[in-house]
Amino acid sequence: MPALKGVADEAFAPSAPSAVAAQFRRYAGRGIMRIVVTTTILLLALVGSSPANPIILASEDIADSYEEAPENLMAATNWLGLYVNATGSRVEAIRVNIIPHREQSQTVYNLITNPPNAELLFSGVPLVSSGPALTVDRNMDLGPKKQVAEFRLGPRVYTIRLHSNNADLCDSVITLSDGSRTQKLFQPDASSPHACDEPHFRVHWVGDIDRDGRLDMLVTFSPKYSFFPRQLLLSSAARADDIVSVVATYVRFAQ
Repeated sequence: MPALKGVADEAFAPSAPSAVAAQFRRYAGRGIMRIVVTTTILLLALVGSSPANPIILASEDIADSYEEAPENLMAATNWLGLYVNATGSRVEAIRVNIIPHREQSQTVYNLITNPPNAELLFSGVPLVSSGPALTVDRNMDLGPKKQVAEFRLGPRVYTIRLHSNNADLCDSVITLSDGSRTQKLFQPDASSPHACDEPHFRVHWVGDIDRDGRLDMLVTFSPKYSFFPRQLLLSSAARADDIVSVVATYVRFAQ
């Protein structure tokens, strides 16, 4: 796994949020991932100030090893886990322990959850609480081979689409439609410090986690192979003309 470094707090506009498991596999053997800093989105007009340093971990983050003690994870005290099984999905309060052990002559750290096998982990994330949830799809990559996907949630059908005319995907725009509205979720940003270099676009999870009957998503949309901004998009936080809005972002970097 690639090594990670932290990044200072950044702002991701809800209308243009910026990985792919294959990207992680590509760097397997080069080092072990380490996590340092989280970032946050403030929904000031909608939900007030977000808690400091929200944490969002996808399944690959939970299964990862960290070569440095992840202090921000160790400092978190209130954790929620999303569990998905044959009977449905549910968000539960859980315990997360960070356990050190020796691996190839160095100390690494792993996350141990109780109960085990959480699909997603949250700490300090607005509008996510214990209770039933609905999972529609998981772990889907957008790219040249799959540019369009549909998700059905009750009577509503949502379409996520990757628009690109270039082989390198550096012109990529990602939109979400609910049949009556279309919202841009990602587009090229000339002001970004992350120049386009093997962009990758993953939808980690799709469903309803805020229990309003509408679509929510955890995504990583990135212009650069080594940049992994996890973003939680919730329908209950959306502005009047939008379908979803980013409520929290958690950034990882690979080297």
